[in-house]
Amino acid sequence: MKLFTERGYNGCSVQDITQAAGIPKGSFYNHFKSKEALAADLVTEYGKGSTDRSILSDSKVPGLTRLKKHFAALNEYFSRCNDGCLVGKFMAEVSDDTPLIRASLSGVLDTWGRQISSAIADGQKQGAIRGDLKADDLAAFLVDSYEGAILRARVEQNPRALKTFVKIVFMSILA
Repeated sequence: MKLFTERGYNGCSVQDITQAAGIPKGSFYNHFKSKEALAADLVTEYGKGSTDRSILSDSKVPGLTRLKKHFAALNEYFSRCNDGCLVGKFMAEVSDDTPLIRASLSGVLDTWGRQISSAIADGQKQGAIRGDLKADDLAAFLVDSYEGAILRARVEQNPRALKTFVKIVFMSILA
């Protein structure tokens, strides 16, 4: 994963991957049909564990608090991570020729969006988050905007965009 995070999908060859792993190419192809298949699996695994999303599902915690804690944890993670986000990096590189990666990215983003939507819906029921926006629409906006903030922070090598995201979002969605 480190190689893809550093160089991106197009910047890595199977030769680079096998050299970094210290394995022969044949071993690579015993486990993966292609570089794309490996990348798709990595995206799925990254989506499961890049940050702790359990706070989003904790219904004992108010929805707005869950969102604030989640994005604070993400900001902390990405402020320390100079290589950015594997999902964001692959999103910028995918093409029509990489359907496995696109499907994996879509699945990761959809899962994250559903988790955020649930917290938003709870926050709306609790009167803490504006009710005039659909939870699913607001969640999609937050996911898309945050991925953009990650890219901007990486370009500038400065977490300002991540902090601005949190500031503007939470000023905008409060009831």
